[in-house]
Amino acid sequence: MQFTQPLFLIGYAAILVPILIHLFNFRRYRTYYFSNVRMLQDVVQKTKRESQVKQLIVLTLRCLFIIALVTAFARPYLPSHDKVQKNGNLVSIYVDNSFSMEGNTLEGTLFLDGIANARQIVSHFDYSDQFVLYNNDFSSKQRCKLNKEEALQELESWNISSNTRSWKDLLAFEKNACTASDQMNVFHYYISDFQKNNFDFFEFSHQDGSASYLIHKPAKEINNVSVDSCWFLSPVFREGQQVTLTVRLCNYGDVDVVKLPLKLHVNGEQKAMAAVDIAAGGSANYQLNYTLTGSGIQNGVLSIDDAPITFDNQLYFTYRVSDNTNITVIDEKTPNRYLHALYGMDSVFSCTTMPSEKINYSAFGNSSVIVLDEVERISSGLADELSKYVNNGGTLLIFPSLKMEYGSWNSFLSQLGAPQFGAVQEQEMKVGSINAESIYFKGSLEDNNSRLDMPTALKYFTFNAFQSDETIMTFENQAPLLFVSRAGKGRVILSAVAMNDEFGNIHRHALFFIPLHNIGIRSLMQQKLYNVLGTDHSQNVAKSVEGSENVLVLKALEGGEEIVPEQRNLGNEVVLFFGDNITQAGIYQLLQDGGVQGAVAFNFDRKESQLSYYKEDELQNVVSDMPKEEHVQLIHGEEQDISGKIAQTIHGVPLWIYFVFAALFFLAAEIAVLRLWRRKTSSETV
Repeated sequence: MQFTQPLFLIGYAAILVPILIHLFNFRRYRTYYFSNVRMLQDVVQKTKRESQVKQLIVLTLRCLFIIALVTAFARPYLPSHDKVQKNGNLVSIYVDNSFSMEGNTLEGTLFLDGIANARQIVSHFDYSDQFVLYNNDFSSKQRCKLNKEEALQELESWNISSNTRSWKDLLAFEKNACTASDQMNVFHYYISDFQKNNFDFFEFSHQDGSASYLIHKPAKEINNVSVDSCWFLSPVFREGQQVTLTVRLCNYGDVDVVKLPLKLHVNGEQKAMAAVDIAAGGSANYQLNYTLTGSGIQNGVLSIDDAPITFDNQLYFTYRVSDNTNITVIDEKTPNRYLHALYGMDSVFSCTTMPSEKINYSAFGNSSVIVLDEVERISSGLADELSKYVNNGGTLLIFPSLKMEYGSWNSFLSQLGAPQFGAVQEQEMKVGSINAESIYFKGSLEDNNSRLDMPTALKYFTFNAFQSDETIMTFENQAPLLFVSRAGKGRVILSAVAMNDEFGNIHRHALFFIPLHNIGIRSLMQQKLYNVLGTDHSQNVAKSVEGSENVLVLKALEGGEEIVPEQRNLGNEVVLFFGDNITQAGIYQLLQDGGVQGAVAFNFDRKESQLSYYKEDELQNVVSDMPKEEHVQLIHGEEQDISGKIAQTIHGVPLWIYFVFAALFFLAAEIAVLRLWRRKTSSETV
C-alpha cells in the first residue's frame, strides 16, 4: 500500500489528544449522601473496574477513528502495476480530433467528451508534472512539454481536423515529443473512437515499460455514402468538346442506396445530374457526360445529399480548357508533309515551321514541343538553346537524317545524357511490340498487341550505349524504334526512323501517329484534378507569368482566405508545397501579381468515410492479448465523467473510501459504547 498525499500522515500525532484526555481526567467529583453505607465498599470497587474498562475501549475507538481518518486523507492505494516508482511524471495525452469524433453523445460530441476526459486526466496530476498534448494536427506546439496550467489552456484551443493518423504515425510523433528522462514515470493516454481504418494494433508497442491507457469513446455505426473519386476519359479538353467524367461513389452502410441524386456543377452552373444505386458495402462508377462551353480555368464540384456525415458529400476538382498547343518544327529546306498533316492540320495544335539555317530562338520559350526533322547538323548555338529548353522542362522530338553529321549530333545528345545514334541497319524489320501502358498509348488502344497489323521498316538507325526511361515501340529484334530519355526537367524522344518513304511505311501507319499525336497534346493533359488533404503536400503548376518576385498565392473561393505556400522554380514549372497550411476542402485560386493564373482543388481524405469501429469486447481482447510488459489498460469512456477510473490508472486501486467507512464505524462504535454502557449502569443502580 502506498499514499498519494503522505504528508497527511503527520496527523497521526493527533491520537495524543484522546490519550492525554484519558490520562488526565479533569472531571469534578460530586458528593452523594447515603442513608445506608453497608454495601458501599463493594459498589465502589465494582464501579471503578467497569469505568476503567469503558475508558480503555473508548480510548481505543477514538484512536482508531483518528488513524482511519488521517489515513483516508493521505489517500492510500494499491499500485496498478509493479513499475518502479520514481520522482515526477511525464503525461502524454492524445485526443482524436478526426471527423468521426463529431458523433453525437448525451453531453455533446465524442470530441468534446474526449476533451473533458483530457482535462480530468490533467487535473489528477500535480503541478510538478509535465504534459505532452497532441492530436492529429501534429503542430509544432504539440511537441513541447507543458505544465499543468498550460496543458489546460491548450485543450481549450483544439478543434475538429481533417487529418487522420495511424498508430505508426502517432507513436513516432509521441516518441519524438516524449523524450523523458530516466527519473520520470511516463503515462500514455489515448482518447479515441478507435476507427478500424486508422488503428491497426499490430503497430502498437511501447518498449520503455511505461503505462498505456486506451480511453474508448464508443461511436454509433451509421450508414454513409461518399463521393470517393473522379477522373476524365479524355486527357485533353477543348471548347465545344463532349467529355465524360467518371465518378466513383462508395456505400459504407449495410443498407442499399437507391436513386441517390448526384449533381455536377462547373463554375457554378449545373452541367449534369444522375440518380445512383449503390449496393450495401459496395461501390459504383457513374459516367456524367457534358459539353465544354468555355475555355480557361474550370472549377467543378460533385455533390450528394447524405446526412449526417457530410464532409465527404462534395468532391472538388479543377481543370483547364486550352485553345491549342504550340509545336515548333525545325527542318532542312523542305517541310515534311507528314508532320504537316499530323500537327498542321489539327486545330489542337499551332504548328510553326522554320529552317535550320534561320531559327528564331525566342519562339522556344512558348513551344510545348520542338521537333527536329532530319536536321543534318547541330550547331553549338542550337545545341545550347535546345539543352536549356529541355532542362527547363521542354519536350524535344528527334527524327534522324541519313545525311546527319555524327560528330555534332552525338556531342549534343551526350550533353543531354541521351543515347547516341549509331550505324544504319539496311534490312527490313517489322515492328514487334508497343508499350500499351505508356502515357503516349494508354487509353488509345483496345486490341491486344498480337492482333494488331504491325508496320515494317526498310532501314533504321541503331543507338550506342542504349538506355531509356520509357520505351514506346520496339522492332521484332528488340531494337528500339521510339523511346524517351529524360534530361533535366524535360524529355528527349528519339525515333530510329525518319518521316519519309525511304524508311518504309512506319511513318504512314496509325500506330506511329498515335504516340506522335499524344506527344503533341501531352502539354494539354491535366496534371492533377485535385489534392487530398494530409496526403498530397505539393503540386507542380505551369509558370504562366513572370511576376516581379514570381510569388504565387492561394486564395479560397469561399471565405477568401489567402495562403502563401512554399514554392520552388523548376524551369517552366513551379512546385507548390502546401504542408499543413490548407485545412479546408474547396477550390483555391492561384494568384500572381493580383491576376488569376490557375486553380488548385483540395478534398478531405476519405479514410474517415468508412465508419467501422472497434467494439468494447474487441478492444478488451486486443488488450488481453498484449504482453504484460506493455502495461496496457482499457478504460470505457461512454460516460463523460470518468474521474474515478482515471484516478485509478494514475494512483492504482484507491483505498481511502474504505478508511472513511472505518472511521465512521469507529465513531459509531464509540457513541454506542457510551450510550449503552450508561444505560446499563443506570439500570444496575436502580
